[in-house]
Amino acid sequence: MRVAGFACMFILAIAGCEGDIGESSPGPGTDAGAQPPASVPDGGVTDDAGGGAPDPFAVAPTCTSGSMWTQGNHGSAEMNPGRACIACHSTGDGPDLTVAGTIYPTAHEPDLCNGANGSDVVITIVGADGQSLTLAPNKVGNFNSKTRVALPYTAKVAYMGRERAMGAMQTSGDCNSCHTQSGANGAPGRILLP
Repeated sequence: MRVAGFACMFILAIAGCEGDIGESSPGPGTDAGAQPPASVPDGGVTDDAGGGAPDPFAVAPTCTSGSMWTQGNHGSAEMNPGRACIACHSTGDGPDLTVAGTIYPTAHEPDLCNGANGSDVVITIVGADGQSLTLAPNKVGNFNSKTRVALPYTAKVAYMGRERAMGAMQTSGDCNSCHTQSGANGAPGRILLP
């Protein structure tokens, strides 16, 4: 799938997205003897029997966690999952962030729905200078960093031996400004677990 517009990371952006949603593939630590799942063009994977997995972005909107953030803007790292973090923080309502977003188990989760628990999720951002930044989402799926990232950069998410990566280099870190419930600026939906 093509994600077009301004500059967005991921699986990141302030006003839009640019790049391809990458393929899901086995990540580091995968059993060396296991056969990796075959990639399909939509970024999903096929099963080992050769049957195709459904398009992960062709699903109905739902709040998978069944729980919503209800505490407003009280300054927690768990606040406002799904909303554009950097856009809000840039108004002086929070610390300056360079990268921020929310990761979800399905593609069309509503704003304020708590996202994927971050216990086994690894987000890796590699700057133009080769420096790597590794992030883990918190218990509501939010991740963020104040660390400077050399532009442009690449981004990927790893989970349970699979990876999903942006196909193009990115220049902004406000992930949720593109990765909205229905997708904005060409993004297909939320930042999605692989």
